[in-house]
Amino acid sequence: MRKPLASSIALTLGLLALATPGSNHAGQPLFGPTGKEAKEKIVAPLDPVPGAITLGGEFSEHLQTVYLDSLTPLWRPGNAVVFLNTRNNFNDSHQYTSSYGLGARYLVPDREVIFGVNAFYDSIDSQFDNQFRSLGFGAEMLTHWVDARFNYYLPASDDILATSHLERTTNTTVTGPTRVGNQIITTTNTRHRTRTFQTFEAELEGLNGEVGFLIPGLDRYMETRVFGGYYHYNNPFGHDYNGFKARLEAHFLPGIIGNVEWWDDSYLNGGHWTAGLRASVPFDFFNLFSGRNPFEGAGEAFRPRQREFRERMSDMVIRSHRVKTVTSGPIEVSDSSTGSTHTDTINVPPPSEGKQIICLEMAAG
Repeated sequence: MRKPLASSIALTLGLLALATPGSNHAGQPLFGPTGKEAKEKIVAPLDPVPGAITLGGEFSEHLQTVYLDSLTPLWRPGNAVVFLNTRNNFNDSHQYTSSYGLGARYLVPDREVIFGVNAFYDSIDSQFDNQFRSLGFGAEMLTHWVDARFNYYLPASDDILATSHLERTTNTTVTGPTRVGNQIITTTNTRHRTRTFQTFEAELEGLNGEVGFLIPGLDRYMETRVFGGYYHYNNPFGHDYNGFKARLEAHFLPGIIGNVEWWDDSYLNGGHWTAGLRASVPFDFFNLFSGRNPFEGAGEAFRPRQREFRERMSDMVIRSHRVKTVTSGPIEVSDSSTGSTHTDTINVPPPSEGKQIICLEMAAG
């Protein structure tokens, strides 16, 4: 791993450490109730933790995306849940990404604190019809007031040819006409040059992290959080992408979420600014086998109310940028040339013969 990426990991982990549950200067825990309040407010997981299906879109100046995300609980041991997460993204740049991941979340008993980890396998079909594979690893901490996330992306594919084109040039030089004896000679030299250029495509390796805060007061009417974060992605063909990002997320309804995001580098999302909107409803795939409605409780997603904290066990896993690959500039891989010479010859009488003919004609006259 290169040093800039290693230092970026250290910086991101430092930001996450600041958000780790602990005590404030008054000696009170930052997150969750204590003492008598804790006894009155017991935070328990949903029984069972439901799955969720989410349909959303993200819109930037030069890139539009639609996606379908599903979270399916596989195992629910106590206050934890192990789930399957799938997501399919389609960009109008003709890049298609499908992600398959396993995740786990743990709700701390009697505390509004959730810890989560996840691992993803990403399949990327690029706009150049190349297929890439990558791995993703993430960690998250969700609390009532503070959220923190970290994601890392590791390419599993080599660079792949994206485009190839030939550049042909012809250079012609003409020598003459030149008289040599009884001939006038013109020589044409033609040289053909062929150069081959190729463009390569590669995945971006890197990381991003963010820390966010629930806006006090506003949360009584609309669950709204503001985030700040840092990212670093290695570009094998040029300058790396690194900088800061910011995000505002608002739950207009429990199942209707709006999002506005800003990144330093416009390339990663098709613009500095991205607006998003998604709808998320409960979905239990296994209800299909028992004859029950897989969308049980979907009506609650569209009723104005404050969510219970334990409902966040089914929140969509937040991941990263939308543009997953980068291309090189044209690289010259071959240079060849061929030449040909063509000579035109015109026969003419010698100068002396011409003068003799003229003299004879004058004598005859």
